Amino acid sequence: MKKSTFIGNLAVWVVAAAACCAFLAWWNLGNGTPDISDPLVQLGVVLAAPVLLYAIGAVVGLVLLWFKKILVGRVTKRVCRAIGILMLLFVLLAGTPALLPDAGEALLGPAVVVVYVTMVAPLLIMMLGFVYAIGCAGVDTSKRGPFAKYLPDDHFDE
Repeated sequence: MKKSTFIGNLAVWVVAAAACCAFLAWWNLGNGTPDISDPLVQLGVVLAAPVLLYAIGAVVGLVLLWFKKILVGRVTKRVCRAIGILMLLFVLLAGTPALLPDAGEALLGPAVVVVYVTMVAPLLIMMLGFVYAIGCAGVDTSKRGPFAKYLPDDHFDE
């Protein structure tokens, strides 16, 4: 992973996690009376927890990949990047009914799924963030694969 990729992604996900933590603290501590009819407050209520979980998984994955210098194959990197981005878009799609009330009925399914999974299986959303981080990993250029250093040599001494 390039240094700029690591620093850029780490900064984005740390800022996202901090913003979600700030919103959740404001919402749960009840400082003042939050206006739930405000679309931005509704968006925060729906998206703050899943985005925070996704960001935690992404930050943990990025730090682990960077400091352990873990490399993956090209196909693995592309598949993990695609899965991570698609799942992030699905999570963000859950907030669309708060911004577009007319589309609320059509897009209620993703919102229900994301909110339910956030409550029941938060580790799943964290793992999706980790999968996104794997999509940012460096590529192993050897022909034997990323675990070649753990495998025995191909030649036999007789």
